[in-house]
Amino acid sequence: MKRILKSPLINAVCIGLFSTFYSLVFFIAYENIDFEYSVNYENTSSLWVMWRDFLYAGHQIYIAFALIAVTILVVVLLALRRRPYDEYHTSILTHCLVVAAVLTMIAIAIFYVAILNNPNSIIEKFTLFIVIHWTTVVFANLTYVLLCRR
Repeated sequence: MKRILKSPLINAVCIGLFSTFYSLVFFIAYENIDFEYSVNYENTSSLWVMWRDFLYAGHQIYIAFALIAVTILVVVLLALRRRPYDEYHTSILTHCLVVAAVLTMIAIAIFYVAILNNPNSIIEKFTLFIVIHWTTVVFANLTYVLLCRR
């Protein structure tokens, strides 16, 4: 496993595939006319109303573009690195991935409680969860790449 973590190319491929998958999901949701009609209008919580209106307006595409741009930056920085990372850098990557995993687990718990509390607006809640998850992974990887540039 450590051998895999030392390779900048494998890191670039993994983050690239991860972002490609989520960006396709966001682009399909953006282009899907049924998505507009599937958002819930019964929820009165101001957070969910603002998020619903944001999604209904199709602004999730801007989130996708921003995260794609950060992913491209990460992949370019990883591609510019000529040699594998050493043990110290691998340790930093492990810490960054642990932070991303912890934040994702917290998001899963909040998502679960939000669904148990009110099962309405499942699409809005799940989309927010995906945004949080994708953001934590991409920015954890960006943090790692910036910390280990030399």
